[in-house]
Amino acid sequence: MLRPLSPLHFPFYTPKGAIPVGGALRDLLLGRRPKDLDFLAEDPLRAAEEAQAALSGSLFPLDEERGQYRVVAGGYTLDFAPLEGGLEDDLLRRDYRLNALALLRGTVFGLRGVEEDLRRRVLVPVREENLYGDHLRSLRAVRLAASLGLGLPKATRAALRRHAAFLQGNPHLLPARERVREELTRLLLSPRAAFGLGVLAEVGLLEVYLPELAFLVGLEQGGVHHLDAWRHTLSVLFHLLWLWPEAPLSARLAALYHDAGKPLTRRFDPKVGRFRFLGHAEVGAEVARAALGFLGFSKEAVEEAAGLIRRHMDRPPEEKKALRRFYFRRQALLPALPYLQAADRLGAKKVAEEAWALLWAYQEALKTPLPQKPLLSGEEVMALLGLKPGPEVGRALEALLEAQALGEVETRAEAEAFLLARFALG
Repeated sequence: MLRPLSPLHFPFYTPKGAIPVGGALRDLLLGRRPKDLDFLAEDPLRAAEEAQAALSGSLFPLDEERGQYRVVAGGYTLDFAPLEGGLEDDLLRRDYRLNALALLRGTVFGLRGVEEDLRRRVLVPVREENLYGDHLRSLRAVRLAASLGLGLPKATRAALRRHAAFLQGNPHLLPARERVREELTRLLLSPRAAFGLGVLAEVGLLEVYLPELAFLVGLEQGGVHHLDAWRHTLSVLFHLLWLWPEAPLSARLAALYHDAGKPLTRRFDPKVGRFRFLGHAEVGAEVARAALGFLGFSKEAVEEAAGLIRRHMDRPPEEKKALRRFYFRRQALLPALPYLQAADRLGAKKVAEEAWALLWAYQEALKTPLPQKPLLSGEEVMALLGLKPGPEVGRALEALLEAQALGEVETRAEAEAFLLARFALG
């Protein structure tokens, strides 16, 4: 039997005959403003058309056979689905009690136990068997916990663990890759991304969705490291977001995969008496490129992440001019590279103090921004050096831009003299 929870003003347009349900109500009760709104209606197409007209939005069929429609308007997404059977029956088919909510006549109604869930801010399945109705639901639990600051009680984690074991044994039932990618993206973009990834490993979902990273769990490193490779990875992701809360997805992916090559490169070196991971940055970049490409992340995000992983072990020089050259040659990876490198050091106890020196030196070296345009155009370079279009022109322009970055060339006359001295044919 549905229970009244709380009066609630629903500050969004509601078509006649439509019932607001689900996560939007949860977010409002938790003090958040939702962007995604769900409605049940006896005639969902009519309700969607009414919303489209009232909000000057765009209407899209999600699944016409099942009567599911979407309206996008003013930065909000409104989804409409048919009310099949009674409202309580619909809520009983949902994933978690905090999502099994409906608004009727200004009051939120929910299932038994949801009052306690709200008070404790925890996720509890409506019924464990509901996880198997849509196999993405266990991953969604972890994403919701990370993005909304919700807890996962012991019983919920046990249910997730059983579902993960089921998926490991039945990989043909895995959700579509684009749905997995969307959940992982939202998880990584949450402030508690490291917490969420830790839960994925704890309940067995890491092996299901990111199996290449499961090999990091328990992988001892030694040397400067006091954590195993997986706990170090979580620490690096945590510290990246601590240092740089607005870090883009590509930087977060790089933090997650920066040591993915270690299981494949681990070799015992008798000269130092411990395991080493020579070449793990290059191998890890390829592991990330393959894994993230398989999940359908954008080519841009994949290549940026792979570039950061490949270069995360590059050691910045100390001398200021050399450091400026170092960052000039890696400017496509800025500002993510120094933040990733600093986070990597903060995740290794013996070199943590280097993190602050690294970031300070980076900021000092780039107090004067790197130039973005050569003082001479390609046509001017060709005329000056007697070159035809080709790679040599590009090399000349790149050399000129680097000389500008290092303060060696400041005027057009100096640019011409620099190029003539370096590239003129004898």
